[in-house]
Amino acid sequence: MGKKVYAIKEGYDNKKEIKVKNIIVDTWTECLSYVKGVKGAKYKSFEDIRDAKIYLEEGSKLLKKGEDDYPTDCLQIYVDGSYNSFTEKYAYAFVALKDNVIEHIQSEGKNYEINSNIRQIAGELEATLKGLEYAISKNEKKVVIFHDYEGIAHHATGLWERKEESSKNYYNKMQEIFALGIEVIFVKVDSHTGDLYNELADEKCKEKLSIASNKTVSKWLNNNLLYVLNEEVYNEVLSIAKGKEENIINVSKKDINFEVEPTNIIDESLEKEEKEVTKEINKIIKKSDFETKKKILKMIKTIME
Repeated sequence: MGKKVYAIKEGYDNKKEIKVKNIIVDTWTECLSYVKGVKGAKYKSFEDIRDAKIYLEEGSKLLKKGEDDYPTDCLQIYVDGSYNSFTEKYAYAFVALKDNVIEHIQSEGKNYEINSNIRQIAGELEATLKGLEYAISKNEKKVVIFHDYEGIAHHATGLWERKEESSKNYYNKMQEIFALGIEVIFVKVDSHTGDLYNELADEKCKEKLSIASNKTVSKWLNNNLLYVLNEEVYNEVLSIAKGKEENIINVSKKDINFEVEPTNIIDESLEKEEKEVTKEINKIIKKSDFETKKKILKMIKTIME
């Protein structure tokens, strides 16, 4: 038996106070100094250093939102799952968007007929598969999947061992999807940290299971505008954010007014100047792309409040 080496995918150097990634060390003592007590640490021992290098080179394709770069010019899908222990039902939901306009929301509650060990994970896995089915139906060639359960990426790529039947089925179906040529980028989102679209998917799951939520989406809409592609998506959002109609903007409506109306000011000495400023703002809006229009309207709304 040869001398063991230790490959560390993720760890932490407490002395230097920095993250440790993709290193090989010669002793268990040194390995332990990088991984002991470290949340999410990933490491493995090998008798052949070549196997250790192969292990480190295996791409998990998992990025982290807020830390890593990922494509923003393609379809983005946020997935989530939930479980009701009283009814023993689970739910899945996904939110699909482009350029910060939500184009599709899908959610469903189901009877729990699988191993009880995975609970809401069943919804997470199903949401990913349903979301990618939607992407394929739209002939998308590249998709970013945002998720808060690491297994979404690691079970799909085979990095994690698959013990449950559900994870085995998920892996097989994901391999079929990869074989179609669609590029899938996995990005982890920390759960329940206020990420709007992640919270939206979570609340749609809870809605299907009649579980109370903390109304994060509704609270966000108090001071922000949310853009949706059509009436169907508008109603999906409104169902969990009642009373926020004015802040959910349906971009398919032809009567959306991107122009700024002059205010009825009392001071006549400023009236002419105000009209000139309004005229110039509207010129800028007409020449702007959709994203810039949204930013201008949001800024004006904030000023008016």
